[in-house]
Parts: sequence; structure tokens; C-alpha cells
Amino acid sequence: PEAERRGISIRQATKATPQRWFMIISMMAAFFLSLPAFVSGSWWALFATPTLAWVVIANYWHDGLHFSLSTDWRVNATLPYLFPWLSSPWLWYHQHVIGHHCYTNVAHKDPDLAHAPQLMREHNSIKWRPAHETQESWQRVLLIWSVAVGAGMQILSDVRANTKGTYNNVVPYKSMETARFYAHFVGRVFYFCSLFVWPWFALPLWKAPIFAFFPITLFSWWFMLNSQINHLTEDCAHAEDNRFFRHQIITAQDFGTQSAWCFWFSGGLNMQIEHHMFPCINHCHLPALQKKVMALCKKHDVKYDHVSGYKEAFVKHVEHTTAMGIRPFSEGHEH
Repeated sequence: PEAERRGISIRQATKATPQRWFMIISMMAAFFLSLPAFVSGSWWALFATPTLAWVVIANYWHDGLHFSLSTDWRVNATLPYLFPWLSSPWLWYHQHVIGHHCYTNVAHKDPDLAHAPQLMREHNSIKWRPAHETQESWQRVLLIWSVAVGAGMQILSDVRANTKGTYNNVVPYKSMETARFYAHFVGRVFYFCSLFVWPWFALPLWKAPIFAFFPITLFSWWFMLNSQINHLTEDCAHAEDNRFFRHQIITAQDFGTQSAWCFWFSGGLNMQIEHHMFPCINHCHLPALQKKVMALCKKHDVKYDHVSGYKEAFVKHVEHTTAMGIRPFSEGHEH
């Protein structure tokens, strides 16, 4: 129907619609318009600018790297470099597109199961450590969620992948040609300076550390909120099926599918099941697919995990984190 209505091919109809592009460009404009206030040290921008950065990245960056933004691969490959604050696009291909999507929640194959195994255990493939006993504490969660992007994905994961030749020891990492490596290095330097260096030259000394570290911390919270609740729950974390599409369905959880707020703020990640089934289809089309996927799951007796919104999804994630922190073979242990 979409292709027929717009007089385009089916492939074109799976990518971002004109309305979606308008929303993306509008959000980009809002982000860039907030930058002067941010650079001048306005307190409202300290919260608004990183939040806008998250919403922009969630609604276009992720789709671009799944090649679901445009039918032109150059658009998909190039535009993510405008907003490199979540991850290097090159690294994201390895971690997310190749590793996570192909082997969702599969032990020793999904890199997202072992980002910080010394501090967090979200899957039974991770060896239990005494530090895991208190992993559900708000202090631990706050620490992990605060450094996940700025220090973890952007720096530590990048250095490890380029020195060890694998991402989180599970995804083979394609080494870069010399020219691309230098371009990648320059990009990492730009990222570091655009977040952590400029405040020390533009703002008073007492204000500089706040603007150097809080924005990426807030951004990291938004990313973790919208990513951890989708797969790391009691029902999804250890689900498995040797049929690919069934496996994608039972290892993911939707939340707030009837909420415009959940869809906008998550960039469509709230329809995680549909996204994992159709990663090359732009998120703007997922609401139309969601009810059909749910009906098919009911017809074929496939478990379809869905919760009402952020609150219920977060509670389920915390319950899972708490359970995974219990020492194996001790009282109350079920994993």
C-alpha cells in the first residue's frame, strides 16, 4: 500500500518517508540551534543539548547504519558521521549490526552480553564474581550507565578492538587500511575534543568539568535506558530457538507500542521485536507492522513479550539484574 500510494518501488517504500526526513531534519536543526547556548555555558542547554543529541541519533543514526534510512548506501554510510557521539560507525557495524543482530543473546557470540563482566552479569554465560552480588544497587547501575558510552563504547571498546582484532572477544574485527585508520583516529580525536576538551578553554574553571562530563553522562543514561530494557529481562535473556526469526522474537521485548512518546524518545527501539525481524526497514514503518507481527505470533504460538511502557520495562530489567547477581547454587538462585 505504501509503495502504491506514493508511486515508488517496494524497496524505496521501506526507507524513511518524507515525513520522517522532515522530523529528522527538524530535530537536527533544534540540536544545532542549542549549541551556541551550550558552548556559552547555559544551564538549560546542559540538559537540552545532550538530550537532543540522543533523540537525533536514536531517530536517524541507528537506521542509517542498518541501511534503512535511504536506498542510497552513500547516504546511509555518510550521515552517521555527523553525530559520532554514541560510537564510531565503523565499530557499530561490528558490535551491533554484525554481532548483536545476528546472534542476539547467544552466549559467547553476542558482544552486548559482555561489556563489563567484572561489574555486571546479565547472562549465565558470564562467570559469577563476588562483585555481582550488589550489581542491582543504584550506585552500581548509575556507575555503569554513566560511563557506558563516554568511556566504554567510545574509548575502551575502540582501543581493544583495534589492538586485539576482536570486539569484546567475540566478533572478528576487520582491520582498517592505513588511510582509513588515520581518518578513524582523527575522528576519535575530534570526538574527545568536542566533549571533554573545549569546556576548559571556553568556560570558568569551576564550570568546565560539569560541561565536560555531565552531557555525555546524560546521553549515556538515555542510551542505556533505551537499550538494556529490550533484551535483558527474565523472559528474553536466555530464550533461544534454532529458527532465526523465532529466536529474534523471543529474545526481544517491545514496550509502549501505543505511546507516541515511547516511539519518539526511543527512536522506535520500543518496537524491538519488529526491528530485529526487519532491521533494514525504517523504524517509521514499524508501527504498521507491530500489530501484524503480534497477530502472527499468536496464530503460531510464539511468545511475544510486550510491556506497557518505560516503567514496567525498567522494573523487569532490574528484576533480571538482581536475579543474575545471586551466586550460582546458592539459596534463591535460579540461573
